[in-house]
Amino acid sequence: MEIFNSIYVLTGAGQHMGHQFIIKDLCKMEFMMGLGFAVAGAIKADAHQHVRVKLAELINFTEFLKSSLITCETQATESGFGTLVPAGGPVMSVRLMFLEHFKRACEIIQIISAGGLFMLPSFAEFDGERRPDVERFYQAANLDSRSRIKLFRLAYDAAGSSFSGRQQLYERFFAANPVRAADRLYDQYDKAPHIRRIHDMLSDME
Repeated sequence: MEIFNSIYVLTGAGQHMGHQFIIKDLCKMEFMMGLGFAVAGAIKADAHQHVRVKLAELINFTEFLKSSLITCETQATESGFGTLVPAGGPVMSVRLMFLEHFKRACEIIQIISAGGLFMLPSFAEFDGERRPDVERFYQAANLDSRSRIKLFRLAYDAAGSSFSGRQQLYERFFAANPVRAADRLYDQYDKAPHIRRIHDMLSDME
C-alpha cells in the first residue's frame, strides 16, 4: 500500500498526465479559435471592434495554453528514475482554468454566430423546391449558402448542441473535483518566498 500511495510522487505521474491535458486543451482551443475566425470572417463580423475583442479573447486563451505547455517542459525536473517530469505549476493552472476558458469560447462562438446558429436549413432543402430561396437568402458576405450552412452547422455542434454541453461537463470533472484540485494547489504551493517578499518590503519602509 505504501508503494502504491507513493507512486504518483516518485514517478511524477500526475505531472505527466497533466502535460497530456495541456496538449489536449491546446488542440481544442486552437480549433475553437479557428472556428471563431472562420465564422466572423464569413459574415464580415470581424469588421466590428467589439467582435475583434471577443476574437482576441480566443487568441489569449490559446497563447496562455501554448505558454503553459512550453513552461512545463522547459522547467521540467529529473525524477528519481532519471526521467524528466513536467513542472507542476503550469499543469495545475491549466487544469483549473481551462473549463472557464472553454465555456467562454463556446459563448463567444454563440454570440458571433447569433441567429445563424438556430436558423439553419437542412441540406435536404438543396434538393427541394425551396432551393432557390436557400441559395439566395442564406449566402453570407464571403460564403455561398452551402458553405455557410456547413460552417454554421459545425459551429452549432461545437458551441450550442448537446455535444457541446457534454464537452463542458467533461472538462469540469474529468480531472477530479475542481474544488479539491484548487484546495490541493493552495496547500502544496510554496507560499513562503512570496510572503517573505511582502514582509521584506514592509520592513524597508520603516
